[in-house]
Amino acid sequence: MKRALVLLLLLIALPAAAQTTIHRCVGTDGRPVFTDRQCTSIGATSLMPPALPATSSSSPDAPAGPSTGLLCAKDVAGLREGIAQAFANRDANRIGGLILWNGYGSGGAVENIRNMETLVHQPLLAVEGNEAGGLDAVTSGPGNEAATRRAHFSVVRDSGCLWLRPPA
Repeated sequence: MKRALVLLLLLIALPAAAQTTIHRCVGTDGRPVFTDRQCTSIGATSLMPPALPATSSSSPDAPAGPSTGLLCAKDVAGLREGIAQAFANRDANRIGGLILWNGYGSGGAVENIRNMETLVHQPLLAVEGNEAGGLDAVTSGPGNEAATRRAHFSVVRDSGCLWLRPPA
């Protein structure tokens, strides 16, 4: 009976051990890359920062940057924070990491990333909205014009996370 129980536990643990880690990277051309290999082995840069020592994680001087939790927003506040970080760093790939790309194909995704590259270089005034109605990135016009612009992102829930859809 004990052997049968041990065998059953081993069989249950096998699928978990066989799962492959997906690495999120940025290729030399600036495009996002998702791979089962280390980013450096394909000449790309990891989106994940190096692990911080346990003693420095609570330090107020610890460097800010993406973390595992921010790559998968659990709530609207996480999406807002990711959008604000992208604008602060002028990083279209940061917004790209918050987008659920299903159904866009590589050509549509590339064009959307290019559009977002232009978008994140505009001054961000606010991120408005909610999960049901979507989020708007409100930016000022070129040269600090009085007119504002809005990029609307629909919000979808998938696999326990909230994701953006590219602006329409």
